[in-house]
Amino acid sequence: MPDQKILPTVVPLVDEDPMTTRPPSIASSPERKLAPNSPNFTLPLGWRIGLSALLLFHLLAVFLPPFQFACRVGNGSSSPVADGLVSWFRPYIAAMYLDHGYFFFAPNPGPTHLVDYKVEFADGRPPVTGRFPNLAEHTPRLKYHRHFMISEALNNQYEPPTPPPEPSPPALNAQQTDRERKIQVQRKEAHQIALTEWTHRRKQYEAMKSSIEEHLLKTYGGSKVTITRVEHRLLSPFDVSDLGMRPGDAETYVNLPETPVTTGPLPRNLGNEPAAGANR
Repeated sequence: MPDQKILPTVVPLVDEDPMTTRPPSIASSPERKLAPNSPNFTLPLGWRIGLSALLLFHLLAVFLPPFQFACRVGNGSSSPVADGLVSWFRPYIAAMYLDHGYFFFAPNPGPTHLVDYKVEFADGRPPVTGRFPNLAEHTPRLKYHRHFMISEALNNQYEPPTPPPEPSPPALNAQQTDRERKIQVQRKEAHQIALTEWTHRRKQYEAMKSSIEEHLLKTYGGSKVTITRVEHRLLSPFDVSDLGMRPGDAETYVNLPETPVTTGPLPRNLGNEPAAGANR
């Protein structure tokens, strides 16, 4: 027989969509994994629970600082519930800087603070006095704002020169119970914490005050400088409607002392005891 050439077998192609490039066996597999950009892509249940917990944690951290601020009352105390919740979130709130506030605008803007200064000269020249921030002197607005921040920061850092008083010790002949001894130990620990905080804040205040004084002495070439913190208080409705006061009146500026003014004990005749000679 003559030599015959064996031709390769031709397998007919399956009639498939020309746009499909994935083999049918893989595309139809139920165990395929969808790409993240696929419209049918879904995260596993554990990932969804974890991300939802993180989102809820962050939203609570955003909500709690203004909630605590809204719970404050006039004497500075707040809600124990709000304080407790914030204490749990405080490290994260501080790290994310979520506890800042803009108290100049809302909800109850407080008084502003300025600094008066008096620079004296050893050669007999008349002293130089001034105040910052000063709208007439510090322009443009950004320069005024920087001086405004300096005066506010100085006032915020203020701490009285005397440390917090120590707790009163018990009497030497007093028989203390376990509960009283625990209370005494707790008072000493609280005093130590307050003393540490006072020392830190007092050093910061003195350093900032000295920096301002040195700058003024260098600017004017003086030999002595005295600075005074000034509070510009807000007017009450009574001040405006009944007294006719204006926001820039001199009475609205109050000098703040470096040493707190302490009030002595009330005279005996102003207490609960009746005055001498009064009918009982």
